[in-house]
This record gives sequence, C-alpha cells and structure tokens, in this order.
Amino acid sequence: MKLIIGLGNPGTEYDRTRHNVGFMAVDAFAEHAEAAWKADAKRKASVAKAGKTILAKPTTYMNNSGDAAAALISFYKVAPEDVLVVHDEMDLAPGRFKFTGEGGPAGHNGVEDIQTKLGTDKIARLRIGIGRPPADHGPRTTDYVLETLSPQDAPKPLDTASAMRDWIEGGLEKASNRWNRK
Repeated sequence: MKLIIGLGNPGTEYDRTRHNVGFMAVDAFAEHAEAAWKADAKRKASVAKAGKTILAKPTTYMNNSGDAAAALISFYKVAPEDVLVVHDEMDLAPGRFKFTGEGGPAGHNGVEDIQTKLGTDKIARLRIGIGRPPADHGPRTTDYVLETLSPQDAPKPLDTASAMRDWIEGGLEKASNRWNRK
C-alpha cells in the first residue's frame, strides 16, 4: 500500500492558492482514478482510495500537517518508503516538479512539522514549483504563498497525476529520472 499526502490548507478561501498545490495534485490524481474523497476526523484528513493507494489531504492546516501524517501512517501501517508528501516549493520555477528522498524542509512549515512528528527527513517528496515572489512583492513570503495561483503557473493536472503514478509504479528513482529534468 502507498500513501500520498498532499499538503495545503482546508477551506474555500485557500482553494487555488500557491500553498495548496499539494491539494491540487492529489485532487487531480483522485479525479483521474475516479476516487471519492471522504472525511476521516480521527486521522485529521480527507482520504480517497485509488486501488492500493491512499490519497490524503490533512485538515489540520499546513503548519500542523505532521499530526495527520503520523495518524495516517499509523492507521494504514504504511512503511516510510511507501509515503510521498506533495507540496509547494518556492525554489523551483512555477509548474516544475522535483522528487527528493530526504533532506531538510527548506523553510516549509508543513514539511518541517511532518519531519518533526515522524522523527525523520527520509520521506519521499514531490516538490511542485511555485517560484519566488518578485522583488517588489515585499518581505512576507506568507502573503505570496496564500495568493491565488495564476492558470499559467498552475501545475498541469495530467502531469501531476502522471508523476505520482510513476512514483507508485516505479519508485523514487524512476520518478526522479523522469521528472527532475530541467
């Protein structure tokens, strides 16, 4: 069994924001797989089953994503190597993907909370580029990530579903070889 956790913030006011590309990605996968979302209050997430893959969207807000991740991993008894966290990444150009198998959170509070709650940084991640704010944007990156993502900068749903499918079927190395190219 595989577990894919898309990071974002619950609530319609956060729909289509840069910080919610993780939610957008798992939504695209669920739609492609015709999987229905169901609330799971005990695990603090919405979940959808697509074959032998569990998709999840934490309902804890971004900075507390580790609570949901830990509860989901424990409940579904998923090995760490079978977990993929999908999130926004300011250090990548908009729409670009990069898989990683370990490493620090690079300032991403949701990833940091997951790593802290799980006690490891060895969790596969699909980082989806949102770019950095323009120089005239001001100093607060929190404002930037909570702004609506333009259609031209949004990840393509078919690409996100394909990238996750590559990870499910071939593992981190295969997915990295295909999607980490510039």
